Amino acid sequence: MSDSAQRRDEQDRPLRFISHRHADRAIADVVREFVTERSGGSVAVFQSSSSEAQAPKIGQNLNRELVKALWKSDLLLLIYTGEDRGWDYCMWECGVANHAESEETRVIVLQCGRRPPPVFADKLAVDVRDPERVTRFVNEFLTDPGFFPGGRTPVTRFQPNDASVRRAADEFLAQLRPVVPPDVEDEQVEEWPAVPFLRLELSASQVRQIVELDDDDEARRLTASLLLEAAVIDSDREAAVLFDRPTLPADVPFGNLLPNRARKGDPPEWLRNLAAQVTRAVQWNFPSVSWSLMRSANEHDARWYSPVLTHVRRFPGHSMQFDIHFQRFACPAGALAVTLPLPENGAEPLPAAAPGLPGA
Repeated sequence: MSDSAQRRDEQDRPLRFISHRHADRAIADVVREFVTERSGGSVAVFQSSSSEAQAPKIGQNLNRELVKALWKSDLLLLIYTGEDRGWDYCMWECGVANHAESEETRVIVLQCGRRPPPVFADKLAVDVRDPERVTRFVNEFLTDPGFFPGGRTPVTRFQPNDASVRRAADEFLAQLRPVVPPDVEDEQVEEWPAVPFLRLELSASQVRQIVELDDDDEARRLTASLLLEAAVIDSDREAAVLFDRPTLPADVPFGNLLPNRARKGDPPEWLRNLAAQVTRAVQWNFPSVSWSLMRSANEHDARWYSPVLTHVRRFPGHSMQFDIHFQRFACPAGALAVTLPLPENGAEPLPAAAPGLPGA
């Protein structure tokens, strides 16, 4: 088949998008091979990590290539393997696929752990460790004419729930088992957060407002104001304790967590410091940290905290996200400052030209 004929063929066939983390490529390969082989090649599959599927073209803008594929797709298969914090891009892909202006897209979660992603908790996921759920998925995929939005005929001539469907489901399960990672909860892993954590999100329009200001002082003041409106999209239990809440619900404005005096008038010093860090990050520069302290809202916690921006994500044309950890400091009663002693002479030599240090 010529290149032009192949391109026309890809454009005419329905497109299925596999959303996955790079670490889960082996699972995505099994899913792609199953969909391709069992459909007899009648559908096209987009998998960004595979040279054997449709993927972003070399030299092109990655996000633009993904958006084009997502808007064309009528089915998105989300491979979800756990609850750690590596799902931002996958969640972005799901959001683009379900955009109001894109073609109708069905999202199916292939759940490879104990729980589905919270954002899709209301959807019936396919637990790939459950033979009954996998068989139901394979049966619908192979025999239901309405499995894909706008579909009129099934991808095979198999009859619902016949022996051919059961064999296909058994083969799919056998191929998945070696590549699906063990559930961390099954291994009884223990973990706890060392410091409070929040993830805040500013919209693209809010980011533009900051970037368009030439005066750095004005940009920092605007950022401090916009941070009060920023959505809290992730947090841990220690952050809830820090702000004296039982839990921190998703998408609550950050300002709602603060006392009235912090939301009105001049922002407190720690918020101005956080705004300076975020302003630098919005301008795509490394932030500079100044240790500005805040008290915990929990009356049983006598420690001081300082917010530190630790990770930045930018989704062009969509939003920016900021991971913030609140470092703890112990401060003796009556002290005017928290001290950070330098190493003793000879214990750890300092660079001769280190700016701001003795001898610089």
